[in-house]
Amino acid sequence: MSSSFFRFLKYAKPYWLLIVGAILFGVVKFTLALTLPASLGLVTDKVFLVTELPLKVRLFRLFVILGALTLAFLARSPVTYLRSYLGAVAGHRTIFELRRDLYRHLQRLSLTYYSRQRAGSVISRLINDLNAAQGILTRGVIAVSMDLIFLLGVVVFLFIYDWRLAGVSLFTLPIYGAVFGALNPRLRRVSSAVQEEMAEMSGEVTEKLSGVQVVQSFVREKTEEMNFFTRHRRYYRKVLKRTRLKVTLSTVAEFLTAFGPMLVVGYGGYRVVVGSMTPGQVILFYGFLQHLYLPMRRLADCSALIQEKLAAVDRVFEVRDVEPDIQDKAGAIPLNSPKGVIEFRNLHFSYEPGQPVLQDVSLRIEPGQSVAFVGRSGAGKSTLVNLVPRFYDVDTGAVLVDGVDTRELMVRSLRENIGIVPQDSILFSGTIRENILYGRHNATKREMKEAARMAHVDEFVSILPARYGTLIGERGVSLSGGQKQRISIARAFLRNPRILILDEATSNLDSHAERIIQDALRELMKGRTTLVIAHRLSTIVDCDLVVVLEQGRIVQTGTHESLIREKGPYRRFCREQFGYVQLDELAR
Repeated sequence: MSSSFFRFLKYAKPYWLLIVGAILFGVVKFTLALTLPASLGLVTDKVFLVTELPLKVRLFRLFVILGALTLAFLARSPVTYLRSYLGAVAGHRTIFELRRDLYRHLQRLSLTYYSRQRAGSVISRLINDLNAAQGILTRGVIAVSMDLIFLLGVVVFLFIYDWRLAGVSLFTLPIYGAVFGALNPRLRRVSSAVQEEMAEMSGEVTEKLSGVQVVQSFVREKTEEMNFFTRHRRYYRKVLKRTRLKVTLSTVAEFLTAFGPMLVVGYGGYRVVVGSMTPGQVILFYGFLQHLYLPMRRLADCSALIQEKLAAVDRVFEVRDVEPDIQDKAGAIPLNSPKGVIEFRNLHFSYEPGQPVLQDVSLRIEPGQSVAFVGRSGAGKSTLVNLVPRFYDVDTGAVLVDGVDTRELMVRSLRENIGIVPQDSILFSGTIRENILYGRHNATKREMKEAARMAHVDEFVSILPARYGTLIGERGVSLSGGQKQRISIARAFLRNPRILILDEATSNLDSHAERIIQDALRELMKGRTTLVIAHRLSTIVDCDLVVVLEQGRIVQTGTHESLIREKGPYRRFCREQFGYVQLDELAR
């Protein structure tokens, strides 16, 4: 059994009483089922074949046996209910704990991990794979345990009852073991391949459906349909291969459970003919034998099922074992009431080895200073500011906040003091109020509305029927770009951070929306250390310092007025954006 199985059992450990209870009730349920063959054997020998006894005595024996059989079957109903319910509760609670732990772990993984994974593939591990693992306890651990206990009890009884007939009945048992030993590893590998293909298909579908507007605008529906057909066909073929292995196991088990009783009937019939056994004894033995082969058949089915589900669990723990790139080191200290001094000290950074993105960057930013980072796409602007909240760690050098290397700080405390207004405002399904409160969930109603006012959110909320209770749909689909951006700024106001990052916050807005957003941003920037990534000049001119990057290096620093007079990259940048406008006028 794989290590994944035992790791899974650790999540089930708190519910061991439920599991043991389910197993015991299962054994009792199967034991009560033995009363039927026992009753048939007794009726045959003690009622049907004792013709010398008076009729009243034979009828009395018949009714006593039938009464005991009726009580046994009545008792099976509550026992069956308890076995199923306790097992189901234990199984669902275990999956609940594992899914919660996996989701908590996914929240801790760094952006590097998500940049290399499809969102749909990650979701498939959290939802599909754990759903596939659902029956490991109920149809795996519990079912196998109670079948083995019951099987052992029946085997012991049969050997005590008649060891020669019992030996004949177990003739097929080694064949069971050989077949399962050969097919189980193959079934595990194929099941893993099926789950992997499902994850890839989920990732592709999620990606294409989230970008369905692009698909439709370029009239690529037929191409995507064919791509999905090809992917789905690969999945279908792997499912068929898994099905063939499962059916093979089931067919072998079916044949062996039919062949064994044939041997018992033949040898038992011989014993009755020669007079060494009574018909009732053979009937009782045969009835018990059916309850020997029934759990063996169930074990065959469970074996296939467990291999399939363990393949899903393997994939879950594969993600669980990914170590976050960004985590607190031993002895990390909290960042309390920071001044907002930021320093980039001789830092180098690359996403992939041998492909530098930032090289030998050094810069000091004073408290309350606003700094604009300018450069062409790919110059390293976003990467540089993303190092401050420690979304990534530098290769060499350091990023310092208040003179402390960010790697020495607790990640949570660092990010709690940083507010980010991204270019693409990410909103979540829910109300406007809930999205603003995402900045600080325990804020009061007054604080929330004050943040909304300062971000000019109240201007468009006032005309909505449900006001702040308006549902905005997934990713804020019912709002305009400017409205979404204002909500994003309101979050930052509510967070009241000491350090502020504005990542091209007005790049996708029209001139009217930009003016509103600019007013809100100026208010938000007051008294905060602000890092601004911008292409538009209007977001740069008010900054205390402009930093120009080219190919991951700082090539110019200064104020807008000083840099625009120099013959350098910044002057070229302004000329490209404004054409033949007099640059001297831009400096005024």
